[in-house]
Amino acid sequence: MDKYGLKALLPLIRREDQSADYDPSMTLGIDLTPVLHSLGISSDANGRQRVLDTFPSPWVETSRSEVEPRFFIPESFTKIPNILQSGSNNPVFNSVQQDHAKISLFQDETLFYLFYKHPGSVVQELTYLELRKRNWRYHKTLKVWLTKDPMMEPVVAPGGASERGSYVFFDPQRWEKCQRDFVLFYNAIM
Repeated sequence: MDKYGLKALLPLIRREDQSADYDPSMTLGIDLTPVLHSLGISSDANGRQRVLDTFPSPWVETSRSEVEPRFFIPESFTKIPNILQSGSNNPVFNSVQQDHAKISLFQDETLFYLFYKHPGSVVQELTYLELRKRNWRYHKTLKVWLTKDPMMEPVVAPGGASERGSYVFFDPQRWEKCQRDFVLFYNAIM
């Protein structure tokens, strides 16, 4: 039997193998739930403990690139009074009329955050409408937001189905705006 294979793991789980070279606590791991209260970690909505969400990658110190992105609270969240519920850091959205007025005050990056954070909700629809007002268009195939570069006018193709020009894309993976030349087909945007 392979000493380090999956077949050797079953006797360890059942604690049948009591040899000196195996330490079951190291093989099976240690239950971290007793330390939850001392760490200040609470349960999620279903009562499950979300321990793994609070620990960084084991390679965070040796990684050449940044493993965990650095986030900040956008200024638009701190400038609008009464948008944060008391005791919570999540924005409160109560009525469509009030929410539409609040959302119109947000910066583009905050709107992108709300769009991707609340899929299939009224908040996503309101942010979609606000981004459209600001001349952003959602590319259905690439699944990214884009807008025309204000310094360059695109050239419309002879058939009128597309245009070539310089566009600003919002990359949700890197959370930044980047500019590039692109051929835009009108049926690919919303």
